[in-house]
Amino acid sequence: MPDDDRTTGRQPQPGGRPSDRGPRRPDPAAGLRPGYGYRTAGRRGAAVPPELLEGRSRRLSEFLMPAAVILAGVLVVIAFGFIVSRAVSGDDKAAIPPVQPPALGDVPLNPPDQQFPIPLPSASDSPSPTDPPSPTPGKSSSAPPRKSSPPPFRGSVSIARTGIPGLVDLSAEGTRDWVHWGEQSTFSLERDDDGGFAILEGPPTAPRFRHGFSPQRFAWRGGSPVDHSDGTPTGIRTCGKGNGFTISAPAGTSARTLKLYVGALAGRGRLTAKLSTGGPTATSTFEERGTNLDTVAFVVTYRAPKNGKINLSWVTEDSFNSDCGGVALQAATLR
Repeated sequence: MPDDDRTTGRQPQPGGRPSDRGPRRPDPAAGLRPGYGYRTAGRRGAAVPPELLEGRSRRLSEFLMPAAVILAGVLVVIAFGFIVSRAVSGDDKAAIPPVQPPALGDVPLNPPDQQFPIPLPSASDSPSPTDPPSPTPGKSSSAPPRKSSPPPFRGSVSIARTGIPGLVDLSAEGTRDWVHWGEQSTFSLERDDDGGFAILEGPPTAPRFRHGFSPQRFAWRGGSPVDHSDGTPTGIRTCGKGNGFTISAPAGTSARTLKLYVGALAGRGRLTAKLSTGGPTATSTFEERGTNLDTVAFVVTYRAPKNGKINLSWVTEDSFNSDCGGVALQAATLR
């Protein structure tokens, strides 16, 4: 077997026993150097394995190669940052290298038959979370129209004409109030004792006369100052254009009906009805060209937006007789 480092330089003794002396150091004068238990020259030392000698140089290359790669990467980053900083500070856009499109093989980015480049979507084209949805084709994008609220009620007034029966029962017809004119004198007025003076006549105009030739008769019960009547043809009349009578009655939010019994003699009369609260106005006419009294009943239906009055005027619009053509007034009922 080869000697290890413990027998290096030791000489065998006769008889196969080692010398009693301790190990000897190699003699520098003999040109020998320590071999760590292996010989590098001569015949006695063990040979050094080549793997150990190659391993020392290989360890150095394993450290140098990664260091060189890292250093090269750092230099590239520093150089690119220097170029970009110069371009930004000097506003030199040409200094910034353009971004190279990815390779598509043999397919060109812009085919020869394409006239315009295909626009790419940008950030501004993307819908915002707050943007309203796009309208569907074929459907209107406008919001549904709002229902307009109806205009405020201003009141209503209407006038209808009707014939008069031979006998009119004022007490039965006038559930709220009733009035009769001319039973006792030109300025007499007979009314419902429980009517509360709902129907009122305005200031009279001259001339004013009492008449007793109405073709109908008017009866009542529970009146004042005349308690009752089985039927009277009396009334009042006026002459001349512009003369006539004015009457008023309460108005409210519920519909009411005022019935006016009038006549004309050689004249044409005009009835006008309007609310004291404003709103619409209604009119109607009636005429008689002969010298006999002709009568008619006007039915006025009305309703006001709030409490007020209905005002009526029955006036001679035209006179056909210079002697005394005009209009007449007999009675009125309210219900």
